[in-house]
Amino acid sequence: MRILEILIIIILILLSLQFFLPSTLGKQKKGTVMGIISVIGVTAFLFHILLEGIRWQMIPVYIPTLILFILGIYRLVIIYRIKTGAIPESSSSQPRKRLGVAVLILAIVMVGSTLFIDSILPVFQLPTPSGEYSIGTVTFELTDDNRNETFTELPNDHRRILIKAWYPSDDIAGYAMAPYVDSPEQFSSGIQQSWGFPTIMTSHFALIQTNSYVNAPLSQAETSYPVLIFSHGYGGLIMQDTVLMEDLASNGYIVFSISHSYEAAVTSFPDGSVIYEASDEMYADIPNSLQIWANDTVFLVNQLEIVDNPDIPSILHDGMALTQIGVFGHSFGGTTAEEVALTDPRFDVGISFDSPHGAKATTLNMTKPFMLLFGPDFGNPEMNDSVYLNSNNTCYGLYVNGTRHHNFADENLWSPMLRNFGLLGSIDGHRMLQILNDYVLAFFDEHLKGIESVLLDGPSTTYPEVLFFGKNL
Repeated sequence: MRILEILIIIILILLSLQFFLPSTLGKQKKGTVMGIISVIGVTAFLFHILLEGIRWQMIPVYIPTLILFILGIYRLVIIYRIKTGAIPESSSSQPRKRLGVAVLILAIVMVGSTLFIDSILPVFQLPTPSGEYSIGTVTFELTDDNRNETFTELPNDHRRILIKAWYPSDDIAGYAMAPYVDSPEQFSSGIQQSWGFPTIMTSHFALIQTNSYVNAPLSQAETSYPVLIFSHGYGGLIMQDTVLMEDLASNGYIVFSISHSYEAAVTSFPDGSVIYEASDEMYADIPNSLQIWANDTVFLVNQLEIVDNPDIPSILHDGMALTQIGVFGHSFGGTTAEEVALTDPRFDVGISFDSPHGAKATTLNMTKPFMLLFGPDFGNPEMNDSVYLNSNNTCYGLYVNGTRHHNFADENLWSPMLRNFGLLGSIDGHRMLQILNDYVLAFFDEHLKGIESVLLDGPSTTYPEVLFFGKNL
């Protein structure tokens, strides 16, 4: 709950107590005090609208608060008119305490209702990144003119993907803080279509801010930064691991997240156009999808390698260390990471989060450092051993107790109700995000930057819920 929302609730409780003030205080003094509190409340409410934005979860508090605000200001006006002689003072009795009890009970019920709703659908705050850098972010699209779009039959419809980048920055003064979702209405519609959740459950995402700043300049503290490329899972989202992306960027990485059009829940392009997840009739088969996603990833790297490419934001030109590239992803995005790590020599290392494995990953030997982070949904030994045991390089297998499939993303913060739907496990959401941040950063630091981490030496007393398996360490 945000600061001004808390202040409004406090003022509501104070106004509800007006009926219990002692009669010795006098009608005019009580009215004056309540009127002043009401004026403060109205001011706080206006600032709340302007700075924080209203949301439907607060309606149980808004209604009685506004009524009491109006009543308090009305009484203040009446007192002023009495003092100026415009009207005579009323001889009516003081409000009865029964009315006061009813008002106070109503206020408590309304506040309780709001607090409950807020606890299950919060305007959550993203954790502060651990690194020394501030964070810039930029979103752009790429079109591969050499590939036709698989999901449409239009002859001139070429493959179009959305990219969101996070990167180290120093100078953020004057740049706008990035919202968590760029197109809230399209986001909510996509979640409803793909996940089945009504738009009212995600409408407040429009109010959530990140720790990143739009189009802030790339930090010049280093001549270049290692590049990481992330893919979401089937029906996933380009911003689903923003907490991790920001943490990596704050520690000196340029991170790109790909929205794989027609297989992301929603892909909202900067020009306002949108592509929602494909219908069942449009869906390609899984092996074909894997090749599409792998091609998307390779295409992005191809574009990054073009010197001063006008399709890549100029902010990032000359700042990318393209001889140090890591690839990672969640679910089918992790499957994609394995695929390109096995087939493209430009990718040096990789990580998969709770991912199934493609044919190549189960039959070929992984020759690059790789990490498998998983839980019970994709954690059976038969599935992961085919990759782990066939690895000819350093390989980590990390099983995180208490997780479900969506614990490997920001959904840890979205709503505790996701546990009831089986999307999240019993592990504390903030704890899980810390585990994800620390192990992923340790892996990339050690295998791309050469910064060793004791976290990768074996089981950690800091994270006893993580079962650690390592090969060729």
